[in-house]
Amino acid sequence: MSAARSNTALRARIQGESGKALQRFKRKGGVIVTSLSADEVELLTSLVGQLVEMVSGGQPEQFGRPEPSPAGETDPFVQWARELEQPDDTPEVPDDPALQRLFPTAYPADAEAAADFRRFTERDLRATKVTEATTVLRRLAETEQGRNQLRIPADESDAWLRTLTGVRLAVAARLGITDAAAAEELAAIAPHDPRAFMASVYEWLGFAQETLIMALER
Repeated sequence: MSAARSNTALRARIQGESGKALQRFKRKGGVIVTSLSADEVELLTSLVGQLVEMVSGGQPEQFGRPEPSPAGETDPFVQWARELEQPDDTPEVPDDPALQRLFPTAYPADAEAAADFRRFTERDLRATKVTEATTVLRRLAETEQGRNQLRIPADESDAWLRTLTGVRLAVAARLGITDAAAAEELAAIAPHDPRAFMASVYEWLGFAQETLIMALER
């Protein structure tokens, strides 16, 4: 996962060198709002778009909302029986470290249970991630490249939080961040290090998550 572009203005703003503070999310009634620059909108749109491509295997149209059960079907045992009748098309454990973070193995000590869990849940998980990321992209587009405030209805906040988490996990995987110690080490790298900009993006995403949660709690 890479940034759309790391122009000087965006790099300075995210790395705190421009003197312009990053804008926090704020709650106004039932809506969460903030102001993003055109470059921030472009960056976040690019990252979320890459998340969609990664999660969908380049075929987002194949991952709409999870298919609902037939009308009137509420018995979970009937649904499970139907799933068991499906061909055994268990998804393989992904090789991409970012996808491994997004779809971790549920039972590391039990390969058969882990495969069953992946078989019965992964497609719906992918569909949900694509749907939520599409919601984020729609709200970003409504800012018209930052000319309008970003406005997030409170009932879409969970989709935003999960999508930001997914993007941050993917960036962390690309940067080799595996734990808090690795994150602290990366935060201390020199500004001229090739990883510096994406490390700042990682911190920026964390700032967005934190202030969004704070806005929701008020």
